[in-house]
Amino acid sequence: SVPTPTIPAPPSPPASIPAPPRFISSPAPRDPFRRVVAEPLERALRATLAAREQSILLLNRRGYSAFLQCTTCGDVTACPNCSISLTYHRTPERLFCHYCGHAEQVRVVCARCGAATMRQRGLGTQQVERLLVERFPEARIARMDVDTTSGKWAHAEILDRVGAGEIDILLGTQMIAKGLDFPNVTLVGVIDADVGINLPDFRAAERTFQLLSQVAGRAGRSVKAGRVIIQSRMGDHHALRCAVTHDYEGFVAEELPARESPPYPPTIRLANVIFSATAEDAAATLAMAGTDWLRRLNAAHPALQLTVIGPAPAPVERIKQRWRWHTLVKAQGSASMTRALRYFAERFDVPNRDGMRLVVDRDPVSLL
Repeated sequence: SVPTPTIPAPPSPPASIPAPPRFISSPAPRDPFRRVVAEPLERALRATLAAREQSILLLNRRGYSAFLQCTTCGDVTACPNCSISLTYHRTPERLFCHYCGHAEQVRVVCARCGAATMRQRGLGTQQVERLLVERFPEARIARMDVDTTSGKWAHAEILDRVGAGEIDILLGTQMIAKGLDFPNVTLVGVIDADVGINLPDFRAAERTFQLLSQVAGRAGRSVKAGRVIIQSRMGDHHALRCAVTHDYEGFVAEELPARESPPYPPTIRLANVIFSATAEDAAATLAMAGTDWLRRLNAAHPALQLTVIGPAPAPVERIKQRWRWHTLVKAQGSASMTRALRYFAERFDVPNRDGMRLVVDRDPVSLL
């Protein structure tokens, strides 16, 4: 059986570190498209600017809007290569797929019904940057995400400007959450802490806790006290509650029971078997054959004590013109998982047609 995981104590802070930041949890505006910055965060930004101190704002979604949707028929502009919506970028004004890199012109009329009623939905860092510039015209604002740091040394140049005091508000995605140490940063704001927390992945809460804990640590790292303001509609979620107080043990105490039924790591060992092909029916056929093979293996060797779940279409069913199905394999111990997967990889025959592929992701970081 899998031993009960031990919880290592977080390192003690050095005695020279001042009082920890003061944490404030505030609800996100109901309509983030029209009102991105809630009143408590706006007041804090103005106070920080008045004190000639610096702020960091986190929104873990790049682009301008999450997608374009027709308000007449509801159609969403999707990637032709992936089963995912295209993200609207204003600079440059294009629609991009963040999975395969496909780009196309912004559509004025709906491809399905022909109505000129395409509307932007959702929020991205480009849109937040524009709204911040409008609200705080006196502030020096910089955005840090994949789009602004793709050039050589672009990442370092932005951080150098922050360190030199040439930027008042640094807005960015998860790349600003850790490793930054700027003494004059006294405010950290999270625009929408709910991004990613409800993804169909057993580690979603864990990743949210890690991200918020990391970004919260950017404020008050010198003699000046810091504040962290988190905008959320789920303030009672344990990932948020524990992150704002850096309560690592509290998070683990609430998260582990949630992974006992149904069991997920660290309660058990897990493997994600991904079947893919260039044809949709071929991917499904391969997945059914592979999953049936695993079930017969488990029946023939009861000592393995495997649990085989699936097959089912992957959460993102198509990426880069490849259709994807997956099956989850659970085992009580590492030895059983190793024996089963090794035997499966050596004996299961993948047909050489329709670009069929098999990937075994053991101890997956993500199921997406």
